[in-house]
Amino acid sequence: MGMLFVNLPVRDLGVSREFYTALGLRVHEQFSDERTLAVVLSDEVALMLQLAEHLAERVPGPLGEPTTGVTAVLCLTVDSRERVDELVTAAVAAGGRRGLDTRSDGLRYVGSFTDPDGHAWEAMLMGQTHVVN
Repeated sequence: MGMLFVNLPVRDLGVSREFYTALGLRVHEQFSDERTLAVVLSDEVALMLQLAEHLAERVPGPLGEPTTGVTAVLCLTVDSRERVDELVTAAVAAGGRRGLDTRSDGLRYVGSFTDPDGHAWEAMLMGQTHVVN
């Protein structure tokens, strides 16, 4: 498989830019324009935050409304419990909302939040990443 582009509808690209850069993520300006904000998650994964009306022109059905129901949960793995807590704190400070209480089951440590558009996110420290790999 190659790269993964996660396309999400947003209401305001400026708000999205402020939110995601506050989390320490980088905007790829070359792939951003007045309708799309490209946010780099890793060398092979990027968020393509698109104004909802623009994304609606490119999908076969209606867009889900993340503020009234969960449309997906996007999970980022990180390398420490502290980074989980930092991401949740930064998300809330940047206009997101805290999700479920941070939880640990011995294998994983997970914090959750939503972005300003209501998209659900988790930050997770996973003890045995080789389970996925």
